Amino acid sequence: MARDIDYAAIAVKNAIVEKFGRHHDLSGFESVAGEREILISDGDNSLEGTRDSLLAAIRAAESYPDLWQKAEKR
Repeated sequence: MARDIDYAAIAVKNAIVEKFGRHHDLSGFESVAGEREILISDGDNSLEGTRDSLLAAIRAAESYPDLWQKAEKR
């Protein structure tokens, strides 16, 4: 049985694919549900947070590389 966090991880993945999928290769991208937070990663880049914080970061990023650069500054 799927948990709420599992659905949240899917929502984050869908948001990234929708926003950046046409212009970037997302074959290495992963979105994994933890107990209370979601881990997104692609190669050496990773970011962990709640659904809301990750969606806010996605909205704020102007490009896929920008998503990871802004995440490093947090």
